[in-house]
Amino acid sequence: MTGPPSPRIVLVAATAAQVAVSFVNFGLPSIGPDLRAEFDLSLAELGAVLTAGLLGSGLALIAASIAVERAGTRATTLGGTALGAVGLAAAAVAGSKEVLFVSLVVFGIGSAVVPVAGVGVLFRVFPPARRGWALGVRQMAVPLGGTIAALAMPGLERIGGVQLALAIAAGLVVATGVAFAFVPEGSRTDIVRVRQPFRSIWSAPGIQRLLVVAACYIVVLQAVLAYTVSSVRDAGFTASVAAITYFAVNVTAMTSRIIWGRIADRENGARRTRTLVETGVVAAAGALLFAFALHMGTVTVVAAAVVFGFGALGWNALVYVSAGERAAPELAARSVAITATWIFLLSAVCTPLLGALAAHAGWDAFWVSAAAVALVGAAVAATLPRAATS
Repeated sequence: MTGPPSPRIVLVAATAAQVAVSFVNFGLPSIGPDLRAEFDLSLAELGAVLTAGLLGSGLALIAASIAVERAGTRATTLGGTALGAVGLAAAAVAGSKEVLFVSLVVFGIGSAVVPVAGVGVLFRVFPPARRGWALGVRQMAVPLGGTIAALAMPGLERIGGVQLALAIAAGLVVATGVAFAFVPEGSRTDIVRVRQPFRSIWSAPGIQRLLVVAACYIVVLQAVLAYTVSSVRDAGFTASVAAITYFAVNVTAMTSRIIWGRIADRENGARRTRTLVETGVVAAAGALLFAFALHMGTVTVVAAAVVFGFGALGWNALVYVSAGERAAPELAARSVAITATWIFLLSAVCTPLLGALAAHAGWDAFWVSAAAVALVGAAVAATLPRAATS
């Protein structure tokens, strides 16, 4: 008979599984030129390949949450891990760009279970006063996986080509997914059946306004991730300065999610809404500071990017925790999945529109607009009712 799970062991396992998934989703751009050369991809086709895993996950998140609620974390994680590994293995031996794209979509569908199951089990083993910190650590795995891949994937490609990089990624997904699956789940509340679950989630206090906040903040986040390097280069700085700035943004993303999560846990989790407001205010100030810094020196640019990233990249875990706590306990995972699906789809839609804005209005107007959107998100967040923590 097994005892209750150790929250820290569960957190480590959930984080490791997310790192492995992010190793693929946010590491492939580091070998983008190699993928383009090997599969004769246009720039548009390369973009499709690089986002194929995220597309698959976006399509499967809600289904994965239902599977977790009905079959449990272990069975669903093992099934999803197997499907994800098969997709990566097929991608490693793909002979055409079409097969590569479909294989990575399959990987994304399988790996969708990792964020959903991770959030669900963390909700069970951590009390409200620790959930923000725990979700912040797990969300830190997203930029961490991409950072590790950016360092490792080019070397793997030089040694054994794209095939070796994808094969190693498949091994990491299997190892971490299986390890996470066999961590004790804790007590299950999701065996309760709720009639009309989506209507229940949609009518939960504050959930609709929370989705508006997420919509505003994801626009600002995508602006930072997709266009920081371009704006720095267009301002006349070298590629090295742009790379240093982007690295600083990623490091800030890892630390900010933990720090904001810790702050949000104060007062037994009652500080979540105020913290969501503060992230938006910091992001707005950072955007204005970054626009000004582009006309200054290197140190100013990097420092401004750190301030900007601290606000713009630190909110994810807070939104997911708030979404889970606003729904009934048995619907927490599905509520998070719906929120994540909304965020994934908006990411895909807003990024090219942001590029068009930058091209037509210039970078100063672009970053001022980002500041305005962040302030709108903060204003809406200020109206959120307190969630029922349990």
